[in-house]
Amino acid sequence: MNDIDALRLRRLDLNSLVVLHTLLSTRSVSQSAERLCLGQPAVSHILKRLREQCGDPLLCRDGRRMVATPYAEALLPLLEAWLAQAQQLIAPHAFDPAQLDGAYRLAMPDLLEAALLPRLIASLQEQAPGLCLQVLAMPASEVPAALDERRIDGAIGHFPQLPERLSRRRLFRSRFVCVHHAGRLALPSLLDAAQLARPPHLYTSYIGNDASLVDDYLRAHGQARRVIASTASLLAIPLLLERLPAVAVLPDLIAQVLRGGDAGLRWRRIDDADLAIEVEHVWHPRRDADPLLKFIDSLLWQQSAEWRD
Repeated sequence: MNDIDALRLRRLDLNSLVVLHTLLSTRSVSQSAERLCLGQPAVSHILKRLREQCGDPLLCRDGRRMVATPYAEALLPLLEAWLAQAQQLIAPHAFDPAQLDGAYRLAMPDLLEAALLPRLIASLQEQAPGLCLQVLAMPASEVPAALDERRIDGAIGHFPQLPERLSRRRLFRSRFVCVHHAGRLALPSLLDAAQLARPPHLYTSYIGNDASLVDDYLRAHGQARRVIASTASLLAIPLLLERLPAVAVLPDLIAQVLRGGDAGLRWRRIDDADLAIEVEHVWHPRRDADPLLKFIDSLLWQQSAEWRD
């Protein structure tokens, strides 16, 4: 492309090509103006400018009607092809999960993985077998930066300090239970803050950071607990409780994962609805309209229905 052609292209208003296509299709300024919802003077002005830019009359008066010049006749199929391509460019693409091929990176605390992943992966294998789910463990405080930097596509967890600029969807609210082994410790069936603070505790992070909702709860009731061991592994909890006269305080959803294990484990409800966590799916707003993000969010919403209040 030489400098003259480049200058002509920069001066060209692409909207005027839409007007030209309509003019060549209708061979009428008035009909074109009506179809385009423009005034006739505006359409006439655009036609005048196009004539100057093309160096051709484009449409000529022939009695009471207008006819296209040979140059304009040759332009018409090119304009139709250009408009068809432009419509394809902006038209929404059909989304078919079965055709997906790639990976979706989802940050999630280790303990939530055990509760949520089995059914999520089973659904993905059924509906989107070509999509690989990559689960990453990271502190909740790191999630906003990871979303900004595109290191992850979404995150699931408890995010009480999530920036408002990020998109989020509340999946469910989980109450807490106290887990212990019947052979090592006896507890009342319903616990208050004072009773909860008495036995030694095993600590595990179920929200992906070092903060503890349980300690905040006990502190608000004038109590404090004694943590004798800390673990990031859900699988270690039953083994530790089997050998220690201790308790682990977990969201009910996560505790359910342990129910199929040691028959000696017991669950005791904590008699306070305020001790609960909101589990959310969060993502960057640039993906609000992303069909893949919507698909994953829909699966999470469907599968968490039984845990919603």
